[in-house]
Amino acid sequence: MEFRTATPADVPSLYALWAAAFDAPLMVPVHETDDGRLDRTVVAVLPGPTPAEDRVVASVCWTPRTLVGLPGPDGAATTLAVGGVSNVASAPDVRGRGLVRLALAEAVEQMHAADMDASLLFTGTPGVYRPSGWETFEVPVTHGLLLPDDAARPERSGSAALVARHERTLRTESPVPTPFPVWDADLPWQDLATLHDAFHAAPLTTRRTAEHWQRRIPLWYSSAELLTARRPDGSIVGYLVVELEGEVLRVRELAFGPGDAAAPERREALDVLALAARSLAREHRATRVEVRLPRVPAAAALTDALLAPSGRETTSDATGMLRPVRRSTAEIDALRAATDSPAAGFHWPGDYL
Repeated sequence: MEFRTATPADVPSLYALWAAAFDAPLMVPVHETDDGRLDRTVVAVLPGPTPAEDRVVASVCWTPRTLVGLPGPDGAATTLAVGGVSNVASAPDVRGRGLVRLALAEAVEQMHAADMDASLLFTGTPGVYRPSGWETFEVPVTHGLLLPDDAARPERSGSAALVARHERTLRTESPVPTPFPVWDADLPWQDLATLHDAFHAAPLTTRRTAEHWQRRIPLWYSSAELLTARRPDGSIVGYLVVELEGEVLRVRELAFGPGDAAAPERREALDVLALAARSLAREHRATRVEVRLPRVPAAAALTDALLAPSGRETTSDATGMLRPVRRSTAEIDALRAATDSPAAGFHWPGDYL
């Protein structure tokens, strides 16, 4: 058994491993958005008679990210260099040999050499990663019934006469649309990026780059719908990303431009986005709503505008895990604990790994 970084010759065997291990059509396309991916893909290889016949039997990938950290002593924003772990797999016939654990250790060594402060991953099997140093953090998720049709839209004094537009997603025969933007061609990604950056910069938020917006967001939101709130001149003041799955409308992302959360235009934008989302839900016969948003007033107001007041349930999404690399365990533990505080951290689905 050989542990090393992947080479171009390993790619067919690597992709075959993932196809056998996961039902995840986005896995390979997302992996290929990282230009340095092979240098950060640790593989366990069973040598074959020739190099072309080597078989990849386990893998761990990691990607560098910049995340918002805890505020500094003076309250100023800080950042962390974080290695995001993904595509962790092992072939069924070699499980039980600790290959994933060894590959994770090698990946952490690479992160340490690359000056990563911490490591982040998302998983439904946290027990696999705890022995290697990762621990979960929790994000609230609220579930409930869709607000009834007869719920009235609040009247706002000084309304900016905003309107909602449903930016229709590009649909292709492929499960993964390749062009950007995901939505209408007249909506440049810079508009969304400006709103996103102004709206939220809590701990664990990814500092998105142009590459991220242009290559990864179109993949992660390829099955989503985008609703925008626009002024009469067409300029965008807010957006909402939702996904429809069976009877459930899932809220994936929300953003507004800078300004007071209680300002009339912001409240109006939230109202028109909520009404548009409810209309979209009824159009697709969805009866329930799932809201996964940070603990900010706009998120609470959107929840009230989408969910019936009775029968709500708030649970925790504990799929996120953090591990210290160069930073201290105490500092990363404080970052994990911050997700339960009034100024809680948050990681958007569009920034998954």
